[in-house]
Amino acid sequence: MTTPTRTPTDTLSEQPQPADRQATNAVPLQMAELVLKTANFDEMSAWYTHLLGHGPFFTRTPDPDRAPRPAGMPERAVDVRLAFFEVHDNGHPHHQVLAIFGVDSLAGVQPSGPGLHHFQFGVDGLDDLIAQYEHMMAGGAVPHRTANHGQATSFYFRDPDANVIEFSCSNFPTWQQESDFMGSAVFAANPSGLELEHADFARRYHSGEPRESLLSVEPGPFA
Repeated sequence: MTTPTRTPTDTLSEQPQPADRQATNAVPLQMAELVLKTANFDEMSAWYTHLLGHGPFFTRTPDPDRAPRPAGMPERAVDVRLAFFEVHDNGHPHHQVLAIFGVDSLAGVQPSGPGLHHFQFGVDGLDDLIAQYEHMMAGGAVPHRTANHGQATSFYFRDPDANVIEFSCSNFPTWQQESDFMGSAVFAANPSGLELEHADFARRYHSGEPRESLLSVEPGPFA
């Protein structure tokens, strides 16, 4: 007798569902905190201090005589060295925070497999994007990629743990225009856009090349 193949959908549909499931609604959310764990706490803390232009608003080193972490429980703030940095203050309770957890057991572990691909810091416009790029370069960080994605232009850097951090500005003055471009066949055909050379792009900016040219979203480069 052949046993029917069960698909993930079949399994999900057989799970008991709450009677009021259809009556619930997701609430508006904001990204409030991003936490990176590292075996290179001091180096990472210094790198993000430079990136943000200020140090953490809270740091803590755990008590060496603290009780051991319960078996199977992930690292808690009380168990690790930690630093909390303010990224942006949207007014209480909507602060944006970056945190670093020092986890010594990660020494020698390669950052591969499922997990974080990259995260992005948005800036107000091209002037700020170039200023942040030059601030990072002044600290010895060189972008590993620069691209005009069509809807936005971005510089990508790697932190001391090789996490990828993107700085990005919109190429459009309004969200509607950006959204319309992302709904176009041009963007669908190539959402990666046009690869740029970071130093040449900065040189073009400082030479006074018009923004319309620097941030061009003409179909040619993206086809």
